[in-house]
Amino acid sequence: MAGYNNKIVAVIVFSAIMTIATQSSYSSVQSLAQEDSGEPEIPQAICNYAGQKYYLTPHIYNDGEKSSRMDFPDLPDDYVPQMIVKKGDKLTMEFEGDKQPAEIQVILVDYDADITETYPLEKVDENTFEATETGMKTLEVIATFPGNERISYTTLIDVKDNS
Repeated sequence: MAGYNNKIVAVIVFSAIMTIATQSSYSSVQSLAQEDSGEPEIPQAICNYAGQKYYLTPHIYNDGEKSSRMDFPDLPDDYVPQMIVKKGDKLTMEFEGDKQPAEIQVILVDYDADITETYPLEKVDENTFEATETGMKTLEVIATFPGNERISYTTLIDVKDNS
């Protein structure tokens, strides 16, 4: 019986490794395909908090005329938050590469509410925002680039009360 359990564990581990390898190669191929096919360049958005960098996932791309969904936001029922911050703390956004946004908006979105609710973060300066609403929500960063191109990025965040 122990040998049978070891085989099951080996199959599960092998399946996980193959899934990761497949996803890795797919990401590389997808990036190369974007470069070759004229797909838009999507800069990496990063949220800096307490000396830590958190990479955000592109969610929606709009070229000024049409929108396309790139990924779905993580929801609290299915994922743990990538970031845990305190109400009133500052979050600073940055973007890798030469392509920099002309404007940044940051909101918290509660997709689990009966009606989706949004809460804008208070803008401290051009790239820094203050967490103002508590709870586990989706942090959504909306970056507007030259040419009216907009990219929305997301990550799951938990904003704790100071008390």
